[in-house]
Amino acid sequence: MNHTIAIDLGGTIVKIGLLKEGQLIDRKEVVAQSASGLKSQLPELEQEIDQMLLANQLHNKDVLGIGFSFAGLVDSVANRILSTNQKYDDGPDTDLVGWAREKWNWPLFAMNDARMALLGEWQHGAGQGCTELVAITLGTGIGSAVLIGGELLIGKHFQAGNLGGHFVVNHHGKVCTCGNVGCVEAEASTWRLPSLLKEHPAFDQSAIKNEEVLDFRALFRHAGNNDRVAKEVLDHCLSAWAAGIITMIHAFDPEIVILSGGIMKSSAIILPALQEKVNQLAWTPLGKVKLVEAKFPDSAALYGADYLVRSSMDNQ
Repeated sequence: MNHTIAIDLGGTIVKIGLLKEGQLIDRKEVVAQSASGLKSQLPELEQEIDQMLLANQLHNKDVLGIGFSFAGLVDSVANRILSTNQKYDDGPDTDLVGWAREKWNWPLFAMNDARMALLGEWQHGAGQGCTELVAITLGTGIGSAVLIGGELLIGKHFQAGNLGGHFVVNHHGKVCTCGNVGCVEAEASTWRLPSLLKEHPAFDQSAIKNEEVLDFRALFRHAGNNDRVAKEVLDHCLSAWAAGIITMIHAFDPEIVILSGGIMKSSAIILPALQEKVNQLAWTPLGKVKLVEAKFPDSAALYGADYLVRSSMDNQ
């Protein structure tokens, strides 16, 4: 029993991994059906997992269990979803533990996706050797997780350290999907970017208006071409991200901050700009806090899921 199954349930893509002794040996991706609900996606996940076992000549008895990463608040003691944010709305009513037990007779261990990714980077990636970490995901939404003294920060209601994307950085800002006003996510996330651009008074005079998709790839390209609107919106986003990061640094005192997510594909621009703002504005008298890019931005949660399964089984 030296294999684990890892599932990273994102809003657009579901990643499924097979790991052997901490190494990712097989991986598949399927399109997420987040609007249709979690229960309707489970049969497809079952099929993919069964095919993965068959392709690797494995049986149920060869697998320790499933690590399940979810983009929402998760009770990591009872291994159930507590709350979602406009995706997989039936998650809290889905018995994942019962599903895994009935289908394969495996235990299932669930955790928030940002925490799962932090575990993966801590064990195998950019956070190796550290005991105090903050991890932030910049993407469709903005997630966060915190490690203090080598232990995940969880909290009584399982949300401690998880809501860095919903720290207020503009109290005159827009309403977020969470209901708060002026969150980092409401100021500078992928879902917010199109309206952020269109609200700029000079948008109609900008070349970016001709883009079919108003995403960060387009933003960085037009900013690189000295488009005024793109440059000003990018600076706004960098300032919002920096404010959120600085608040996390002030709150949790990390050794390093690990950044990942789809937006970090432009890390060559983002990292130096954010590091400069953090160095200038964060109150850290004992030294500057380094920002680093995730080593496994696309698979950290899979490695984290493997670690979660193994550590949970060892503690039983």
